[in-house]
Amino acid sequence: MAAAVTEEPIVNPVENIPGTSRGGGGADHFHPGGDDGGGDGREGWRPGLYRFAMWFVAVAISTLFVVLAFVYAVRSGNPDFWPPVRIPRILIASTVVLLASSVTCEAARRTLGRFWLTATLSLGCTFLALQVAAWRELASAGVFIAGNPHSTFFYLFTGVHGLHLLAGLGMLWYMLMRALFPTRRELNLAFVRERADAAAIYWHAMDALWLGLFLVLWFGR
Repeated sequence: MAAAVTEEPIVNPVENIPGTSRGGGGADHFHPGGDDGGGDGREGWRPGLYRFAMWFVAVAISTLFVVLAFVYAVRSGNPDFWPPVRIPRILIASTVVLLASSVTCEAARRTLGRFWLTATLSLGCTFLALQVAAWRELASAGVFIAGNPHSTFFYLFTGVHGLHLLAGLGMLWYMLMRALFPTRRELNLAFVRERADAAAIYWHAMDALWLGLFLVLWFGR
């Protein structure tokens, strides 16, 4: 399906950047000052560094949520102090939306296309809007964060995950801005691909974490 979409890639031609031309040397395409960077446009970037750093971040965040889920499971083992909360069914829709965003994010990573990147941003914003709607539904039913332990965990899970997803949206937005207003560094295809890989790793991790949290909240009532 992704191959059928014709779009301008994230990596822009040299003419889009003031002060560059195809007739100049390779180093000048990436380094405005003609420094001693070897003409590769890395400017301090080491191949593989972004991917490694993002995997580290993803593992650290996943560990946090695993610990929270463990505490949730232990705490819910005492039903006398665990009044169940009716989980809003709108979370089903938000889960589907976030899983769809993982598909578009992977398409953006593979094609470096603005269309798929914009679609991922839109789906991510839709997910957060649905989460806010779920909170409003609970609040209208008199269920608040300090109401009981179950509601506290619900707001904690969804709130902390929402903040991390918001950080992911910030990364995707930055990539889109760099696609629309590229710098010389964006002429380095290897650099752009690694940055896209790193963003996709984070986004897929957030999707997987939410799916796990959704199952815990839905079946752990």
